[in-house]
Amino acid sequence: MKLAEFPAEIARLEKHLLKQNQVVRQCQAEVDNLLADIDHSIAFDSELKNDAQRKAKRAELLREQVCVEASGQLQYELDNRSALETELSLVRNQFTVQKLLIRESIALRELQLADAA
Repeated sequence: MKLAEFPAEIARLEKHLLKQNQVVRQCQAEVDNLLADIDHSIAFDSELKNDAQRKAKRAELLREQVCVEASGQLQYELDNRSALETELSLVRNQFTVQKLLIRESIALRELQLADAA
């Protein structure tokens, strides 16, 4: 990639990361809502007489398909975000390396010109 292309690529990745953060927040909100619904249903369940029964019921409800799927989706989106962060970091580092190589090249040319004079 040419040096002039790096800023656009970094901006593209940052926008993609922003969108991924939005997806993560939506998934987290869904999981939070499910947990709140579970806690609400347990709190108002008159059949649950003690803390042990409430804990067991909560564990049972957390194993339901919708909770498992929502948690799995959240983890998948978090993993995608981590991959994007890694890719963005790589491109930024490559940009820095390219700039350093160009600076080195300029310094070597200046040194050669100074020696020739």
